[in-house]
Amino acid sequence: MTFAPETDRWLTAPNVITTARILGSPALVPLAIAQQMAWLAALAIFLVFTEWLDGYLARRSHLTSAVGARLDTIADAVFYLSVLVALLAYQPDKVAEEKVWMLVAIASYALSWLACLVKFRRLPSYHTWAAKGVWLIIIPGTVLWLAGVTAWLLRLSMICVMLANIEAIAITWVLRECKVDVPSFWHARSIRRQSAVDRSGGTRQENG
Repeated sequence: MTFAPETDRWLTAPNVITTARILGSPALVPLAIAQQMAWLAALAIFLVFTEWLDGYLARRSHLTSAVGARLDTIADAVFYLSVLVALLAYQPDKVAEEKVWMLVAIASYALSWLACLVKFRRLPSYHTWAAKGVWLIIIPGTVLWLAGVTAWLLRLSMICVMLANIEAIAITWVLRECKVDVPSFWHARSIRRQSAVDRSGGTRQENG
């Protein structure tokens, strides 16, 4: 399995986009307080788009880096927190009705961070396929929920978030050292096997 080459440069287009997401996410809160739902939705969609765009540009331009991946993790956390606060400001009663489902998702997210911090003393930056794919459910689920159509798709998305975080915890458990951009648990197992092969080869060379 091969990975794209990395760069240690800070000032790259993907990192600038990620930084813009960090700075732009808190703007969701005042828009929610002002009940500007159209602007709120437009900004949220734009910020989700930047999540895809920075990763695409990093891979396409061979600008992937551990710095960029960890910056992206911070951007995700700021975005999720801003969305939660915005929802509380916009529809506190609706949030209260779904608080159990949301708390389960939040708790699983916190546990995935804690597991990586305990083992590697770093925040996880795996950016798994599951974590990215769950947005395909979260966005329509949130729209239908806020529109009063149904809350079940939102609840399903919270379950999917929990499962994605459980996979992240499993990845942390499998890896021997902290890695970034690990698409799935299967990839984590492959990385561990390759690491074992490399160490075995190094040991044989030393003994020889």
